[in-house]
Amino acid sequence: MAAADGHSSKDSFYGWCSWLPLVELSRSRGRHAAAALLILIVLFHVTVGDRFWSAPRNLVFDAYQRLMPRPVSRFPAAIVDIDEHSLAAFGRWPWPRTRLAQLIEATHRLGALAIGIDIIMPEADDLSPNYLLAGRPELSPALKETIASLSSNDAILAKTLSQVPSVIARAALLDKSKPSVTVKQTPTLVIGESPLLYLHSFPTELVNLPEIEAAATGRGYINDTRDADGVVRAMPLVIAVNGTPAPALALEVLRVATGEKQYSIRTNRNGVIGVQIGNSLIRTDPDGRLRLYFSPAYAARQVSAAAILKGEVKADALAGQVAIIGATALGVSDVVATPSSSRTDGVEIQAQLVENMLEGSRLQRPPWARWWELLALLALALPLIFFLRRLRPEHTIMIFAVGAALLAVISLWLFKQYHFLFDATFPAAGNLLVVLLLLFAGFAASERRRRELAAALEEQRIERLRVAGELRAAREIQMGMLPNPRSIEGLPGALDFFALLEPAHEVGGDLYDGFMLDEHRLCFMIGDVSGKGVPASLFMALTKTLAKSLARRERLPLDKLVRLVNDDVSRENPAAMFVSAIIGVIDARSGEAELCNAGHNAPILLPWSGSPRELDGAGGPPLCIDEQFPYTIQQIKLEPGDILLLMTDGVTEAENKHQAQYGTMRALECFTKERIGDAAQACSRLHEDVKKFTAGAPASDDLTILAIRFVQTGKASP
Repeated sequence: MAAADGHSSKDSFYGWCSWLPLVELSRSRGRHAAAALLILIVLFHVTVGDRFWSAPRNLVFDAYQRLMPRPVSRFPAAIVDIDEHSLAAFGRWPWPRTRLAQLIEATHRLGALAIGIDIIMPEADDLSPNYLLAGRPELSPALKETIASLSSNDAILAKTLSQVPSVIARAALLDKSKPSVTVKQTPTLVIGESPLLYLHSFPTELVNLPEIEAAATGRGYINDTRDADGVVRAMPLVIAVNGTPAPALALEVLRVATGEKQYSIRTNRNGVIGVQIGNSLIRTDPDGRLRLYFSPAYAARQVSAAAILKGEVKADALAGQVAIIGATALGVSDVVATPSSSRTDGVEIQAQLVENMLEGSRLQRPPWARWWELLALLALALPLIFFLRRLRPEHTIMIFAVGAALLAVISLWLFKQYHFLFDATFPAAGNLLVVLLLLFAGFAASERRRRELAAALEEQRIERLRVAGELRAAREIQMGMLPNPRSIEGLPGALDFFALLEPAHEVGGDLYDGFMLDEHRLCFMIGDVSGKGVPASLFMALTKTLAKSLARRERLPLDKLVRLVNDDVSRENPAAMFVSAIIGVIDARSGEAELCNAGHNAPILLPWSGSPRELDGAGGPPLCIDEQFPYTIQQIKLEPGDILLLMTDGVTEAENKHQAQYGTMRALECFTKERIGDAAQACSRLHEDVKKFTAGAPASDDLTILAIRFVQTGKASP
């Protein structure tokens, strides 16, 4: 749709956009704007990018885990699963702790090296015998006394825990209103800086009954660290509880299984290096967390609690393994989202944490990974902005696509080969913004340039029309200055004169003239000014006018005339141009001619009888080269029917499409085929032969041919 002022709406849009700073910056094809954007992206990445870019980064890393889950060849941690089948067989949850004690004892008999209980028991079991007496006044005193003498369920569980390598669960809390209690923690050896500055810290905790706490071999915490989206991707191996380092449940299970009395925390000034049990160092992130590499929740990792209690599991089924008891039945299990599944049981995470520690298969993302990602961003963005700025848009897009694909391949390879988390999304997204800005700025600059070029072309078209008109007028003036080659005033019948001039452009620097000095003598000249176009044509006009004026006024010998012309033209020559010329005089009574050659092509004599031949060459340098040069006269005598032919180098140096020159020999051969009748025929034949040779190739120089034929007076023409 056309705008009201006659311009298109597209032009109006870009006219408005030209005021935008972004388009103004596009005058450098967007490089300045892209560089500024790149600086902002770098500042974002260095300051808050690691936190704000976690969502897309985690999506990609989670996809890697689903695409390439951790391979599992063995199951060092077995899950003793209190599942729906177990509840159906032994009653609803929670079970009496005597049954839990039976399960722990039976699991130990199957060969488990250590047993972790992923259950917290902070309150007494209300199914204990002493609780049965409450509210039952009808019981006999003897029965009450018998029941009261029975051990509590908690005592039975505590006794079982004391007899097996067991680890009970605790939970660290952020509730500062809950009073802190002093509990026993596993002895810890710190090697290096204090880890408390780096560990996740909790002021209070939820613990088990004191008798259960005292009976267990080890105590570990089941806290997870969920990301902002609620997904568990890492688990702490060590936390700080009330100012004291405390181990995770899975770590404590491994310690108890190996029989070590303590564990060590290795640190440096950057944070936690890892946790050591015996001679084995389990590396962690600087905050003491281990980033889990998940495998699918294999059924082979789980053993039903019902099967163990019923004795349906073969002996030594758990030999060489650690066992973690936990509830997975619907309604009683703690379920969280992980990269591999939206519903993962807490006890499953504990088992996989044990496997990651033993296999050393944790995912690694050290703090310097973000600097490598920044380097990847710059490695692709800087060439696009500064070194590949002249690329076409499709090439820019192709380079970006190849670079982004290469980053993705490198990221996948690092994950698969080294479990290294390299984020390709940030450098790819940053470079996408840079490319989009470059494309937009390039498009805006191209559109602005198109409009500027269109305006410039219009101005040039108008200027060309004006110049062409002026050149046509100049051509008409220049050609009007040349004598009519067929009707020189006073030309005697004994002489036949003809000339033609063909400028290479609208106007040229060639010249010719013919005029009578008296009733018998014809003065003729031909010349070629250095250069082409308007300057050459002006200098040609000056030279021709000066030579004709001096020849008619001074009545000097020809050699002195040429020296005088040379002197005057050289004096008025600020552009340092020069003229090659031949000036001659022929007497119509005798055919005798005098020639003075100033650096011009040698004349050609076309005799009435005999072969064409080239006369002697130049008698001196072109005019304006040496002001004092003593030019000499060359005398020849034309017989009746002879033709004197003069030409400029536009003839001899005419080139065909193969850049071969016409030359003097072809000019001579042109006149050997048949006899020439008059001067006009001689000029026309040479001109046609030159055009045939060049075969449409553009003219490289002005072309001038002049011919004079001597006809004896009083006799029939030959």
